[in-house]
Amino acid sequence: MFYDEVTILEQKELAPGILRMELDAPKAAREAKPGQFVNLYVKDPSMLLPRPISICEADPEKGTLTLIYAVVGKGTEAFATYEAGERLRMMGPLGNGFPLERGEQEEVREIFLVGGGLGIPPMLFLARKLHEKYPEKPIRIFNGFRSTPWIEEAFYPYGEVFCASDDGASGFMGNVIDAMEYKRIFTDERTKALLYACGPIPMMKAIQSWQAGYHMESWFSLEERMGCGFGACAGCPANLRMPDGSVMKKGVCKLGPVFPGEDVIFQ
Repeated sequence: MFYDEVTILEQKELAPGILRMELDAPKAAREAKPGQFVNLYVKDPSMLLPRPISICEADPEKGTLTLIYAVVGKGTEAFATYEAGERLRMMGPLGNGFPLERGEQEEVREIFLVGGGLGIPPMLFLARKLHEKYPEKPIRIFNGFRSTPWIEEAFYPYGEVFCASDDGASGFMGNVIDAMEYKRIFTDERTKALLYACGPIPMMKAIQSWQAGYHMESWFSLEERMGCGFGACAGCPANLRMPDGSVMKKGVCKLGPVFPGEDVIFQ
């Protein structure tokens, strides 16, 4: 974790209210892991708290980080006005990312990546890394949108991509659970699947219920409102089930945002 002054290389609107920002951030690009995030600071000193944004991609050779964010408040409204060449203060990478090594299990025959809304961008970084690490294992990528997808083709090199939309504007009409049930491929009872997911709570709860019927290990990246981003403010607790059956609150920013799916207790 470190503070850095980074330069905006490009800002592009992918869809109304959804922007892609590319940063010149060599140190963070070398350290970043799928599932981590950065804290980006607004230049206006009246807005003291940083805004956490998931890392969509990291290119250590070019020294760049790619972030995709939605304009949802004053901080992100300010980000949307910044142009190439402007410098920002950033902290990160932060948090614990997805455990890629779980794919080494011999019984894992296929890998599912499931993203919904702003939970989709961090899955791109993960998809690339998993494809590089396990080229022999099929990766099935399920992305859920409200309507027309605003990021899809970038996933094509890394696996079989399925898009679901509420209105059927593109791909499968329905939600990601419907799409997974329709497309899932299990050869026999010994086949184990590995699932990584990030998205809104209703989607994650639905995945948790759905997976209970299958031989599947899951890892969830939780979306929570974060204050400091490194565990000092205790403002983003998640309820986790412990091995002895007790429940413990853990800070999403410091001990997450990725946790075993079966341990997460959704309210």
